[in-house]
Amino acid sequence: MTVAAARQTDRRIQRTRDALRDALLALMTERGWEGTSVQDICERANVARSTFYLHYNGKDELLQGGFQSLQMFLQTPADEGIVDVANGNWAGFRFSLGLIEHAYENRRLFRNMIGRRSGFPVQQRFREMVLRLIDHELPTPTGDLPRAAVVRQLAAAFTELVAWSVDQKTPMPAEKLAAAFDRVAVSLLAIG
Repeated sequence: MTVAAARQTDRRIQRTRDALRDALLALMTERGWEGTSVQDICERANVARSTFYLHYNGKDELLQGGFQSLQMFLQTPADEGIVDVANGNWAGFRFSLGLIEHAYENRRLFRNMIGRRSGFPVQQRFREMVLRLIDHELPTPTGDLPRAAVVRQLAAAFTELVAWSVDQKTPMPAEKLAAAFDRVAVSLLAIG
């Protein structure tokens, strides 16, 4: 296979995966997680079911791939030097504003993802992504509290703040919500 043929294949694979992801997101916005089947995704993406299974084992794996892409987009490079809260110059979590803005741009989808209409797998995957983002940026040390406990508390706080805000008729401005989350984080780290 030539290099040009390999690139063309890679583009076709990426187009198929993009179509499947876009179909999943559109269907989740319309029907929620439980109301969306692999067959629905294939029909919306205009892709054969066998093609779907060449790329993914099921809709959960497709969902996980979407969350991984979002996490990579939001994650601060490790070499940017996360600062310690104790120094008094911590700027807060860098991922939070971007994720909140993304949630606001896709409010209906996020209501279905982290709200009542979502299924447990969607909530779990979202929470796992937030856990990884927080763990990546969390200043160290975390005081007397175990790091894992602090990460989980902060992930729960962030998820609930975003879920609450996207459900409001007029959501809190993204910058204010991110600042509110950072205040929660500073308070938790101060007692740790």
